[in-house]
Amino acid sequence: MKEQGVVSTYTVAQYKPHKTACNEAATANVLNRNFDQTEAKRFVVSDLTYVKVQNRWHYICVLVDLFNREIIGYSAGPKKDAALISRAFATVQGDLR
Repeated sequence: MKEQGVVSTYTVAQYKPHKTACNEAATANVLNRNFDQTEAKRFVVSDLTYVKVQNRWHYICVLVDLFNREIIGYSAGPKKDAALISRAFATVQGDLR
């Protein structure tokens, strides 16, 4: 390449700051690590994870009832956004209130 006068070009990854502030609000520890519950749908926990599908990342949101460790709601999609969480809550049968 040097003999031919050819120079390779490449881009350097640059830091991109977040445009919106993160939610750092304090949250009360209502559960206090008491994971054994006696009432169904009293405490529901969630997990948001990602998996690679056809060379692209997809996200999975799972809602689990701590009473019987049953998955009561879920959703999956290509974007990690509030709509993914809303769709997971929409799949829950019954009332969570």
